[in-house]
Amino acid sequence: MDSIWLLRLDADGDGPRLAVKDCIDVAGTPTTVGCRAIAEDAVPAALDAPVVATARQQGARVVGKTNLVELCRHADGVNPWTGTPPNPLDPTRIPGGSSSGSAVAVARDEADVAYGTDTGGSVRVPAACCGIVGLKTTAGRVPTHGVFEFSRTLDTVGPMARDVAGTTLGMQLLEPEFETASLDDVPLTVARLRFPGVDPTIDAAVDRALKLAGCTITETQLPEWDTWVNAANELMVYEGYWAHRHLLARADRLEPRHATDIASAAEISPRRVVDCRRVGVAATARLTALLDQHTVLALPTMAMEPPRLGERARTTYLTVPFNLTGLPALALPIPRAGSRLPASLQLVGAPYQEEVLLALGAHIEAALAAEVTG
Repeated sequence: MDSIWLLRLDADGDGPRLAVKDCIDVAGTPTTVGCRAIAEDAVPAALDAPVVATARQQGARVVGKTNLVELCRHADGVNPWTGTPPNPLDPTRIPGGSSSGSAVAVARDEADVAYGTDTGGSVRVPAACCGIVGLKTTAGRVPTHGVFEFSRTLDTVGPMARDVAGTTLGMQLLEPEFETASLDDVPLTVARLRFPGVDPTIDAAVDRALKLAGCTITETQLPEWDTWVNAANELMVYEGYWAHRHLLARADRLEPRHATDIASAAEISPRRVVDCRRVGVAATARLTALLDQHTVLALPTMAMEPPRLGERARTTYLTVPFNLTGLPALALPIPRAGSRLPASLQLVGAPYQEEVLLALGAHIEAALAAEVTG
């Protein structure tokens, strides 16, 4: 089996081809989450998850279940048991995860739309690594019933595609009445978030894309950022402990790094969890205040180009605070001077404003295309 796919399906019809991350139930197939400890006892799902059922009602064809990082637990895309999907831009680099197979499937045109899950960046990071578009939806907007749980309060489901139009189609498969907003009455005002340590060529690519699109930019610093990152990560692993602790009885069937991560999270105290929740409330208030003044926040999706396989990097450093706050975020590939590897622009909107994010993403995409053809 190709390392992109854990299960290929023969889907009849002429509707859009949909790839589904194998942490989401598809009726008649087991949900293995890329994990031996789960796969050995897995039985076929009795029902489609709501996100799959709704897509089928719109005529989508499920063409397969895609590979992922075991238990959705890391953002590198690596899975020693099921194989690591090859990055289509450079096979020496990580594909990003945990929705690695979903990103690679659409990048290689083996699906029109793919579903991924995003708990700390697991839609946006593989989108950035593979040069495609990925949307993290507002927490609670898309049902997570029938989706394997990692972090109950941070988990989200979102679409991935080669361009903004495909990602919009993905939202329409999730919500049949979804339509992008008109930008006629939407001011193109952007709070441009700046962080130390970002590759200068990536920052320059983001600035250039926003300028070409005619955005009005306000420079913004967030000194609280590291506190937000730490709080989000602690909440994620704390909730992941309670969701996955039963697997420690079969730790020999887990990837060692995941067994270690699950066990170590038992030491996080309830008091610390409350502190992290309070940090989340403060972060939400701070970002909401910015979004009261600006249409979107803009920053890179990743601070660096995709790391090489085996390298360590903080791939979710610029993504996970938006899981803490529940805000929607779009990752959009943009050209980067002097490199064949694109950068990725991250646009963040107010709650339930995916319609605006995709409209602005399409506008930026068109501005970049017009420069090339003009």
